[in-house]
Amino acid sequence: MKNLSKSVIFTLTISLVALIVVSSQFLDASPAIAQEGTTSQTVSTIQAERPFQLPFLDPPGPDTWLPAQPYGNTTGAYRQRFTTYGLSGGIHFGVDLSTACGTEVAAIADGIVFAVDGPFGSPPHNLMIDHPQLGYASMYGHLLEAPDLIPGQRVIQGEIVALTGDSRETCYDRPHLHLEIRDLKHYRKFDPLTLIQANWDNLALVGNSGRDFARDLTEPRKWQTLYDQPEARTGGPIINDFDYPWPFDWGKDDDTFALVPPSLTVSTPLETQTFKTLPGIGRQITTGNCCTQPYWNQDSTQVRFIDQPQSDEPLGIWGVDVTQSELDPQLVTERLGVYSPDQNYIAYPNRRTGMAVVERLVTGQTVEFDTDEDNINFTPDSRSVMWTAADEDAPRETREETLWLADIDGSNARVVFKARRTNRVTWLTDDTLLMSRSFPRSFAEELFTLSIEDGSQTSLMMGTRMRGVAFSPDKRYMVYYVSSEPQVDKNGLWIFDLQNQPLTPQKLPFFGAYRWRDNEHLIYVPFDPDATEHNFYEYNATTGQTEALFPAGTNLTIANNDWRVSPDGKKIALVAAEGTELDGVWVLDIEQN
Repeated sequence: MKNLSKSVIFTLTISLVALIVVSSQFLDASPAIAQEGTTSQTVSTIQAERPFQLPFLDPPGPDTWLPAQPYGNTTGAYRQRFTTYGLSGGIHFGVDLSTACGTEVAAIADGIVFAVDGPFGSPPHNLMIDHPQLGYASMYGHLLEAPDLIPGQRVIQGEIVALTGDSRETCYDRPHLHLEIRDLKHYRKFDPLTLIQANWDNLALVGNSGRDFARDLTEPRKWQTLYDQPEARTGGPIINDFDYPWPFDWGKDDDTFALVPPSLTVSTPLETQTFKTLPGIGRQITTGNCCTQPYWNQDSTQVRFIDQPQSDEPLGIWGVDVTQSELDPQLVTERLGVYSPDQNYIAYPNRRTGMAVVERLVTGQTVEFDTDEDNINFTPDSRSVMWTAADEDAPRETREETLWLADIDGSNARVVFKARRTNRVTWLTDDTLLMSRSFPRSFAEELFTLSIEDGSQTSLMMGTRMRGVAFSPDKRYMVYYVSSEPQVDKNGLWIFDLQNQPLTPQKLPFFGAYRWRDNEHLIYVPFDPDATEHNFYEYNATTGQTEALFPAGTNLTIANNDWRVSPDGKKIALVAAEGTELDGVWVLDIEQN
């Protein structure tokens, strides 16, 4: 991050700390449950007691509310660690729950109103409630209006105390509730997921995507679950300014630069691992907290992940060959970066210059691009690179984004698109991008195609709040979900066939997490907030038939919706959860069932 930003944050931090010190004279003592020490100690201390209820009386679902951003070192917070989240350690210091404006908010426990629209709250309106009997306080942010409550007033658990709003005061931008759990000095902030009675791995199956956590690659397994996130402190130091982050930080940093980690932590020795199996269904291929965000190689023989298995082994991409009986991870490469589809190029940042580097792997030849400190992406044919130039800190409604394209050798850099409120969705062909466009003060969205060759645009369809767009491999079928629409018949999971004109989306008879298996079959996990295990089903887009892929009784739970279908469609890799801990990576064999 630029030094100017750090200086501004430092000045603001000092001012806010002074405010907190003055305010804390009038507040009660710290939480009754000690939260100092390591993160693992924190989790083990509190997991036996979750004294708070959810802030909504209605159950979660597409018609009511869904999880959005969790607490902690999310990738979104990491990108804004010196700006939006700079005054609370650089992490997302609450949990966001997506819902329509005007949704009733319930007190999560008995308490006493501390402040309405008080300091260090979330705009446009907020409410702070102390819970002295529990040793905590709660803060409800981005409210529609100032709650009709006064400091000192008592509230009871489940009492309606506020209405949800939108941080931009539009009710169209991103309406949601931002919920924090603090100490009674309103200084330390704790992970609400460890203190609220709910199965968050169940809830994480649906809602906004992009819940991955940023990594410090000197400790690649740290802060990678919903429950092991660090404590935040208002006005405290930035705790996630990593020298060697993943995903890479593409911005210039004059003070700190590292291309390789200086030291690595000790991981669990491989010889202590004992793998579990589910006869006829699948088996565990890693244990414990190894490893989040796994993916498949192109021929579906290896599950790969970033890790450093032991302290005397290198950090890199490791893979487990699922066709073999021996499951010891093998080092695939120490080179981390964005690989081209043909695997001939790798892209990574030069943080001394703020430039993006593209390297041809066979020759080592490199080319640098000025991407305005944005990450770089390869086109499907691996012949060009693309990036977006924009002011990340500007309001979404007014931020202009410029789409750049350049040949792989650095030549012919040109602007192919410039607009506000647009997003790249996916490549449809080597020359055609699918884009989405939102409209001011409206839930309406347009999907349109953009020709890279001549810049022409073709409108594909109009919709509302289309989220989680996923295409079949042949780009014939598109699936997406809609939630929190006032017209409840619009909420749910939808599919349409791009080969049938005019396009007529059809509502699917289920709701949950989904991944395409092949050109016709969609694998999904039904959403059930009270589920004791996660079951996989398959939907045939051609016939409309559904069938279970595995028998009930596996007792497997997917951690944080972290699962992938192999390219050949024959296997599923998932990160399993066991309570608040991880239970390694599992591979399930669809073909055996």
